[in-house]
Formats: sequence, C-alpha cells, structure tokens
Amino acid sequence: MNNEHVELLSPAGDYKCFEAAMDAGADAVYLGLTRFSARAKASNFTVEELNKAIDKAHILGRKIYLTVNTLLRDDELDNLYYMLYQPYINGLDGVIVQDTGVITKIKEMFIDLPIHVSTQAAVTGSSGALYLKELGAVRIVPARELSLDEISRMKKLSGLEIECFIHGSLCYSYSGKCLMSSFIGGRSGNRGRCAQPCRLPYDNTYPLSLKDLCTIDLIPDLIGAGVSSFKIEGRLKSSSYVYGVTSIYRKYIDSYYRGDGYHVDPQDRTKLVSYYTRGGNCSGYYRTYNSRDMITIDSPSYQTSTDESPEDTVKASTAINIKCSIKKDKNSVITVSGNGYSAETVTDIVPQISLKHPLSADEACASLCKTGGTPFVVKAITAEVDEGLFLPKRKLNEIRRLGLDAFTAGILSGYKRDPAKCFDTKPISSGQNTQHEDKNPVPDVRVFVLNADQARAAGSSGADALIVPMSLYSSLSAEFSHTAKKIYVSLPYVIRNEKRIRDFIRDHDVAGYYVSNFEALYILKELSFNGEIVADMHMYAYNKKAYEHFRDRGIRTTVPVELNRHELIRRGIFGEEMIIYGKLPMMISANCVYNTKTGCRSVRGGHDLYITDRKSERFFVHCDCDECTNVIYNSVPLSAADEDSLFARLRPSSVRFMFTDERDDMVSDMIGSYLSGRNSNGSINTKPSGRYTKGHLNRGVE
Repeated sequence: MNNEHVELLSPAGDYKCFEAAMDAGADAVYLGLTRFSARAKASNFTVEELNKAIDKAHILGRKIYLTVNTLLRDDELDNLYYMLYQPYINGLDGVIVQDTGVITKIKEMFIDLPIHVSTQAAVTGSSGALYLKELGAVRIVPARELSLDEISRMKKLSGLEIECFIHGSLCYSYSGKCLMSSFIGGRSGNRGRCAQPCRLPYDNTYPLSLKDLCTIDLIPDLIGAGVSSFKIEGRLKSSSYVYGVTSIYRKYIDSYYRGDGYHVDPQDRTKLVSYYTRGGNCSGYYRTYNSRDMITIDSPSYQTSTDESPEDTVKASTAINIKCSIKKDKNSVITVSGNGYSAETVTDIVPQISLKHPLSADEACASLCKTGGTPFVVKAITAEVDEGLFLPKRKLNEIRRLGLDAFTAGILSGYKRDPAKCFDTKPISSGQNTQHEDKNPVPDVRVFVLNADQARAAGSSGADALIVPMSLYSSLSAEFSHTAKKIYVSLPYVIRNEKRIRDFIRDHDVAGYYVSNFEALYILKELSFNGEIVADMHMYAYNKKAYEHFRDRGIRTTVPVELNRHELIRRGIFGEEMIIYGKLPMMISANCVYNTKTGCRSVRGGHDLYITDRKSERFFVHCDCDECTNVIYNSVPLSAADEDSLFARLRPSSVRFMFTDERDDMVSDMIGSYLSGRNSNGSINTKPSGRYTKGHLNRGVE
C-alpha cells in the first residue's frame, strides 16, 4: 500500500465485481473463496479465479486480500493449508481473519502472509489491537461502532494499519457478537450465513434495522484520524454497485490529495444513495455514540438503481513505455518499462532486407503500440529502425507479444513466494477425542446473575461460585465481602473505556474474571493479574487450535455454543466451562432499543424492556447504561442440565447457570434441584417450567 495515501478497498463477490472494482480505481479488493468466507451467500471465487485476479491486480499495481473470516471447525482447519497454498505462492497480499485458531495456524504454515484481523473480532480499543499485534496481525479492521477519536487513539498506540468501513450496510450488533440468526434459524453469522433477523419487525416497527453507511463527507476526517484503508461493504452486491460506489470515492480521495479544497458535488451524493440504500443513509458512529436517527424504524426496504454498468466505464490499465531496436543482421530487441520495472527482451526475429517498401520507425511504432486485450496502455514509444529493412506485421506483433510477456512475467515474479517457506502442519483433527481424564469428574457449579435479588438468591444456594457484572459487584461489594463463596466478575461484553477497567481491576480483589474481548485479556496480562481468567462464549474457541491458544496463556475457555454434540465430543472440552442453562445473549449493541423507542433513560446499573417479533417471540433486552450497551437475550432459555450421557463423555470442569430476567425464587429452585439430583447420584432432570431450547446440541449450524 502507498504509505502516503489511504488505500481504497472494494468488495468483490465474483470475478465481474473484481473487474468492476479494478476499472473504477480500487487500490485493493477483498474477496472470498467458496469456503470460509463471512459472505457465504456470495458467488465467491474458485482458486483458479483467485489466482487470475491476483495476477491481474499485481500487473495493475493493486492488491488482493482473501477473507477467511469465519469460525472453523477442526476438520476445516486441516484443509486450510491446501486452500491457501496456491494463492500464497502466487503472491496473495493478505488474509482477513476472525478466529484465533486460524491466525495461529496461518502463522505456522505461511509465516510471511500478512494477517488482517476482521471486524468480526470486534476490536474496540488499543489494548485489543496490541493483543492481536502480538499474535502477528499487521492490520486491524476495528468494530464499526468506534468514533474518530477512538480510531485515532488505536492507530497511535498500536502502530498497526487501521482499516475502516466507509460505505454500505451496518449491523445492529457488534460484528462477531451476534448469535440471533444462529439460534433462531441455524444460520450463523460467524459462519458467513447471517439471515439478518435485525431487518425484521419487532413491535410492528424496525428498531434493529440500521440505515446504510455513507461517509463521503468525512473523507478528510477519516484520513486525519490515521485510517490506512477505506473499506466499502458489499460482497453480496452487483458489479454496478461496486463500480459506481468505488468510482465516486476514488474521485474524492484523489481530489483531497490534490488539495482542490474538499467539496462534494450534490449530484455525486445523490448517485451514491441511489446505488443501493436501506431506508436512507447515515454517517455511522464516527461522530455519535448512537442515535435514533441511525435506525430505519418504519421500514427496512431498499431503494436501488439499475443493475446495468455505466456506459462510460474505462478499463483499468497500466501505463508502459516501449523501446524497440530493429537493426540489420541483428536480433530485434524490445524493452518495456512501467510501474518501476523494466524488461528487455532479445527476440530471435531478424529483419529482412527490403526489396520494395522499407519499414519506417513510425510504422513500427504503430504496430507495437496496439495493446488491445491486455491490461496495458502505451504512454510513450520509440523505435530505432535501420534503413532498408523490412518486417511483416505478424513479426512486429510477435515482438510486441514477447516484450509484454516478459514484462508481465517480470512484474509477477516480484510477488511470487518460495514454496519452501510453506509448512504443512500436523492435522488438528484425528477423529478421536484426545481429552485427558479429569481427576475430579464432578464439575463446579457457577451461577451468573444480572441483578441484586438474583445475586442474593444465588449467594445463599449451594453453588460453588457466583458470577456478577462489574457494575453489580461495585454496588454489592460490601455484601459479597461476608461470603466465603468464590466471586467472579464478568467484565463488559465490549470495552470502550479501558481506564475504567484498569481502575476496577486494581481496586478489587476477586477470584477471577470472565472476559468477552481481547481488550480485557491484554489489560489483565498488563496488570499481572494472577487469578482465574475465563474466556466467555464470545471469545470463540471453536477449534482445538483456538482452545490451545487460550490454554497456553492460562485462560480457561467456555464450550462453544454453536457446536453440536458430535462436534463437541470430537473436539473435546477438557478443562472448559459449559453453559447448561440460560437465555443466551443474542446481540450486543452500541445502539439502544429503549432510546429508539422512547428516548434515553440513562440510570445507574441500567434497566430492562422486552421486544416482540412477528411470531410473538418475546426477547428480553437489558440496557446497561453504565456501559451504554444493549444486550438482547434469546426468547427462550437454553437447557442442557439433564444431558447426563453427554456430560459423561465431555466432563466439563465447571457448569454455568445464567439468569437474566428470572425471579430470585426461580434461581434458588433451579440451583437446588440441580444440586439435589447431582448429589444423590440420580438422573439430573432440571428443566425450566416453560419453553426451552437445546440450542445447537442437536442440530449445529450451517
């Protein structure tokens, strides 16, 4: 990437979109293969198409980034080497990754392949960026919810390249922390198959449907904040969308760097909105934490222009200079130069003595400059031709072809990698459950609570430990000091104020912390915390490589909630914690349902409400006002406490009950019932009184 100018990064769901991005002036394109892409519904690329795109991009002086930004099972992780090998040696410029297991595996196999961490990782602070930098990341795509000041701070403190979205669709939840599509329909956003339940009506309106992002007026501010790459969303959109949006942003980025005085033509702004938009546009979170004005509210509908490509499309090309020497009794020589590279080719073509019409320099140039059908355009051409010589046009064409072929091969050779630098590592999955025997087959019982009444009920139960949100611990710390029960603090799902977290950890002595983000992991390490650290359900340990990543750092993991029983048995969960009851958090959002519906009601500790979908499912929403974060929970609880045979195979080290909107007496009853069944060595048959779900234990996700 040009270190002086911001990179314009465009999407490509298929090869036609890739060509549209190139023609419109994109500096780089991100795309996915037919597997392991967060836009699995796009056509995507075969390996052959990807290699073709890599070569074309490099000839044009552009870049290609491959998305591998889904969570991978162990069997899929084993195939990663074979998927990446050819693109790697062909000069792939980087991979966009979410899964820590995938990051670790890629760094082992392809040590010099640049790692870009996806927005699916929901990085919100410099501490998270630094954590990933230590893993080998060179670029971060932070959460889309960050302000310009937060982005600037992340850039300065981490020193990493920062890639930010400038146009396209916005998710209601922090990306990577949304499980709603997964649990409602089995189509996981973490697997690239989100069904977009946020676009559906709730309470007869659309309180979760965000307007599309458009930042054409913020280009100078984003550059000033230190953004390295401007990313356009849209791998599911048409080639006309890709061309139209890319070309307009190209125009204004170039205008900014020319110093023309930044001003957006209203007609261009209208064009941007017309290409594809959801209920109007907004400037995202760059200048506001959240806003009712960002929500479509009345409709999730689209307004879109024709799918036809603009008539004035200009094909992308590389400017070259050609010099040719045609001398008597000598092999003809052609030199092609451009983009800082030069290739001289000595052909085996020797001119003839002319009998009637000698070849002139102008005639030679006229033939040599015909580059139609290639990605080259001749900027300057000279030919030295001795008098009295002749070459037929087919020979001149052959000289040109040989020169362009040598120039192309020379350019591409600078991108190729040595296959000897690749290391195919030992397969992760063997088909066997390799977990160790647990010397203590009876797991600890831990209880997560959301309010004070639940905390008191859980505190008087026979549970081994209590898990409370950070804000609740602060208000009940005096009461907790009188109990011998282990107290764990659940740090915020998203950390936007790192100082507040550091101060809390320094000021409180607790048994351990439950963490949901890389920011918390880095801060705890930085402060040399020596208690227990548990990576919660949003710190995905989807495969053994990710599990080992956390284990090797002394971090316990939570059993992935999107794996089915067969996948869990195959993976093994020794030493982990398993959630066996609770309404799981489906969405974590910087926007606020309550604020959208009635206006802000900020209160200490937060407050609660419910939203109802078109099928009369009622979702509990907790407004955490201390963190200015919304958590939307599933309409029915997960219940797996009666899975005796599964527990016998898995043997988790601890099990967790999660209470959200339950009454305190239900907390006491459920914990008491579970412990009674377990302690009597009988069948544990603890189930909620109403509807419940087994989650993904039976079906799994796509």
